Amino acid sequence: MVWVRLDVLLAPGTLIYWQELQVSVIEVESKYRSPGNDKVEKALVRLGAKKIAEEAMEDVYFSHPSRDFGKTDEALRLRKRADGVELSYKGPRMKMERVKAREEINLKIDDALMAQRIIERLGFTEVCTVKKNRRSYDLDKIRVDVDEVDGLGEFVELEILTESPERSEELFELATKELALEKLEPKTYLELILENKK
Repeated sequence: MVWVRLDVLLAPGTLIYWQELQVSVIEVESKYRSPGNDKVEKALVRLGAKKIAEEAMEDVYFSHPSRDFGKTDEALRLRKRADGVELSYKGPRMKMERVKAREEINLKIDDALMAQRIIERLGFTEVCTVKKNRRSYDLDKIRVDVDEVDGLGEFVELEILTESPERSEELFELATKELALEKLEPKTYLELILENKK
């Protein structure tokens, strides 16, 4: 997520108005089966990573009324957590070797219940809820999320928000070696949970 500030000047030093916009960027991430979350977090501390968050999350996913998100590889997610609510659109995944890159547009919302009502009035239907406990670290330019997902187990996600996804693979390769991440998991949590329900 990138914030862009637009300033319009009538004359030097005279500000007429300004507006802040959220601009979509490319979310590049790679998910791994954790070799043990305790082990990963000890490695992060050793590498000097900064812990930036610890929170419980509830992600509600919706299906589109007229197109199959499973076929178009899109997602609409309403994320609920203690510090607020966020509505996200995720575009189709781009073809890259060991990382997943896709457009992501995020919108912060104050009221989860009202947001869900609007979504459902527009014809979207709740498909699945993913609950997880997440501890997040900042490792250089990479966000490392150490997850414990209800019904699935322990995972580690590496993530960068960027406009140039091609440059991310080298950074991820270094991080996976340092954190001993070997079992790549290409599927999303939503896909894994829906598979388990079959």
